[in-house]
Amino acid sequence: MNGALQIFMLRHGKPEFPGIGPYIYGHTDYPLSELGKNQAHKIGTALRGIKMDRVISSDLSRAAETARIVADLQCGRVCVEYDPEIREIYMGEWEGLTKDEIKENYVDIFRERGLDLEKVAAPGGETFFHASERGVRALKRIIEDSEECERILIVAHGAVMWGMISALFDIRLGDIFRFGLDHCALHLVEYRKSPVQWGQYRLVRYNWSPDLACYNADLV
Repeated sequence: MNGALQIFMLRHGKPEFPGIGPYIYGHTDYPLSELGKNQAHKIGTALRGIKMDRVISSDLSRAAETARIVADLQCGRVCVEYDPEIREIYMGEWEGLTKDEIKENYVDIFRERGLDLEKVAAPGGETFFHASERGVRALKRIIEDSEECERILIVAHGAVMWGMISALFDIRLGDIFRFGLDHCALHLVEYRKSPVQWGQYRLVRYNWSPDLACYNADLV
């Protein structure tokens, strides 16, 4: 690593849901929708001139397929590596339910979680705090394994990437809904092994996409 390691973080494209949502889908393994595939092609085309030394993806289908589309568009093909530790937050009993179903059947815990996203989990699920810890642990391991790299691409999920970014830049974890986390939008973080005046990490770009059609309110 000469100077800074550029870490491109990409949220997967829009998934294909079984009906009318919005859905809570954490570990539920929905594939990419046609719109999601188009989003992945557009961001892959935008990135094709930026050579990635590694592409690391969550093993869930929506992220893995996004990663493969982007990797195949690289000007020198790069193999996708799969890492289950960068999966989305696990939502327990709420997995695969719509938000309306959860509001109706889990009234008290839904309200409690809305008041404290960091520490209150869906029944049987992860808290945002634990998902963030998992994501940051994975990110640090990936950085350690990328000593010879200049640029890497991590394809993952809204909540786990927000956990990484909030931890690196001291942003309150519970403020996730104040910041955009759009499908196939990109965050660029620079890492330096030797800290400079602002530390080891610098947020260069946040929630960027060449396609305005990706921007929506479907965050997590």
